Amino acid sequence: MLIYLKFWEGDLFIKKLYQFTRLLLGEHYDWYFKISDSPKDKNTSTGKRHEIIREKVRDLLKGISPIIYNLLKDSYIPQLRNSIAHSNYSFLGRAIHLNNDDKNSKFPQLTGISFDSWIDIFHKTLVLHHQLLKMDYMINDYYSKIYLMDNSPLPILITEKNGMQYELPIEYDKDFNRWHYLQIAD
Repeated sequence: MLIYLKFWEGDLFIKKLYQFTRLLLGEHYDWYFKISDSPKDKNTSTGKRHEIIREKVRDLLKGISPIIYNLLKDSYIPQLRNSIAHSNYSFLGRAIHLNNDDKNSKFPQLTGISFDSWIDIFHKTLVLHHQLLKMDYMINDYYSKIYLMDNSPLPILITEKNGMQYELPIEYDKDFNRWHYLQIAD
């Protein structure tokens, strides 16, 4: 269960989902992405984890990628994540009872889930994570091959908070399979 929790609380996983969604929407990379850690981050962050996942990823994908939308809807269950995070669940028979249902919540509440449902939820989370890793690999492989054809730096577009944009060249390091900014001598 902690693996499920780590996926939905991991900054890198949430950031990949967010940036992937922006890519699908034709938006530029968000260089200032930040998950809110406290109320004082409200004006400088992208949002809280659950807000980013629900509003800035899942809901935006509904019209352009129903498959990913449904995968997120079926695998990201905030009440389950919260119950696991606070060890607020118990096992009885072949069911997981969530001891955090709130009758006054505006969201649907679960009192528990069957082991079979849990297996489906966990499996879909693993599928989503695997596909994000695979996509990262494919993108890196594609651009590294382009770079290695003529060893020319590739430009990336940087968008400042004020909207100003400029290109910055990056190079591929074949020995370490990573990218870095081109070092320009003075």
